[in-house]
Amino acid sequence: MWSNPDVFTTVLQVVYGIIHDLSVATYIGGAIAMEYVLGPAQGSIPPAQAQVMGQKTADRFLWLVWGSLGLIVVTGILRLDKLGHISLTSWPILGSDMSLGHDYGRTIWAMLFLWCVLVVNGLIMTFYLRPRLSGKLKAGTTTAGVQASMQSKMEAAKWVGRITKADIVIAVVIALFGASLRFNGIL
Repeated sequence: MWSNPDVFTTVLQVVYGIIHDLSVATYIGGAIAMEYVLGPAQGSIPPAQAQVMGQKTADRFLWLVWGSLGLIVVTGILRLDKLGHISLTSWPILGSDMSLGHDYGRTIWAMLFLWCVLVVNGLIMTFYLRPRLSGKLKAGTTTAGVQASMQSKMEAAKWVGRITKADIVIAVVIALFGASLRFNGIL
């Protein structure tokens, strides 16, 4: 059975597709759960507990986000290779279907650009906003220092919410673009 290259290619294509689709679902579903389930739940408990809960869930969720984003791009490229749209073993990797002169190519490039936006947003949240949310006060901090720290954390939390909402929209658009590839793209 495995000696037939067409069967092997088909099986790989199915495996890549399943991993790819599960990664997209994990990213979108996780972002929706964090924003619309966890966020409101945090508002119903004392602030100190909400901060601890937010920190612990964000730590775990980051692994899912970065793993999903990595799997999405890797399996996406592997799927394009197995479909014959690109060749990872020869240059140039851009076949005629991948040029900007074709709907398929424009759709793929738009998806890649939007994926890059998700990565940049993830970097901002991981390395800029999260540290602002988790900073601890030192002993002897003045009332003004406490107020400034709380204001900074509240502003960072607002930006996390805004970026998460934008990421949900962007990820859904990417998923819709991906679905349109079945019909040779939409752009």
